[in-house]
Amino acid sequence: MRSRLRKITKAFSAREIEQRVAALAAEIRDDAGEAPLFLLGILKGTSCFLADLLRRIPGEAGYGFIDVVRDVADADTATALEITYLSWIDIRDRNVYVVKDVVSTGVIETYLMMQLRQKQPSSLKLVALLDRPDARTVDLTVDFRAFEAADGPYAGYGLEFEGRFGNLPYIASVK
Repeated sequence: MRSRLRKITKAFSAREIEQRVAALAAEIRDDAGEAPLFLLGILKGTSCFLADLLRRIPGEAGYGFIDVVRDVADADTATALEITYLSWIDIRDRNVYVVKDVVSTGVIETYLMMQLRQKQPSSLKLVALLDRPDARTVDLTVDFRAFEAADGPYAGYGLEFEGRFGNLPYIASVK
């Protein structure tokens, strides 16, 4: 059952997102140099972000998606249970940028990065649309972030709140 929406407030406008994604694409290209890079998006909240980021990165860039099935009974201690590759993806010897919608506690991302390192990429970096460093419960550094965010939840630009509002062209906080 959906809870009653009390208030939705624009946190980052469509223009702010567009400008920040362009700048972030340049930062990522600078980091990779002229080498090909690979964006690995974690579904489903990264879909809009990854698509826009990919289109703005100059030079050779590929992409793929994974899904992380997790136990969310307790959001503060949620752990990843299974990583599903939606297509065969070989990241060995590739410059991989893991694209995540919201990084908060860092538990899922720490587990995921540990698993991906076992596949021996040349480099492995974490990219967040929204980073909540104040919510960290583990030692995790986000290598690239579009925005630092306060306590959530958020909706819009691919982020859904209770299955709704993912189509908003901006990011809103939901109260």
